[in-house]
Amino acid sequence: MAKQLLRYSKAWIVAALISSTAMVALTPQRAQAEPLRDFIMSCSYGVLAGTLVGAATLAFSDKPGDNLNKVARGASFGLYAGILLGLYVVYGVPNQEEAAIRDQLGYQETKPMDLRLVVAPVIGDRGLEGGQVSYSVYRF
Repeated sequence: MAKQLLRYSKAWIVAALISSTAMVALTPQRAQAEPLRDFIMSCSYGVLAGTLVGAATLAFSDKPGDNLNKVARGASFGLYAGILLGLYVVYGVPNQEEAAIRDQLGYQETKPMDLRLVVAPVIGDRGLEGGQVSYSVYRF
């Protein structure tokens, strides 16, 4: 029974690899679809890596047929890692076109503005005693 389950899990892994590769290869190549493509690619690679790590852990267990849930757990953790990586790649890293436009326009990173108006609570021995408002006209 354990050999049969192991054979089915290998077939499932191979089917998942083939389908994810086909999905990535058949993705249309359009400039507007690149962020979605990058996100799906990172999620697919995360699932693939997690599945492989989960399957590799079966080699270290006494009864691999009883611990097939480790493969699914590895795929799940890989998916979470792929989602985080995909969000970072899509929203955190500027692409080459954005960087070229920023350079062309002379865009420079700016520091946050200094606050002029500050509203803060006044807390004393008995708790909240009131509020304080201050406005900075000139700093030197």
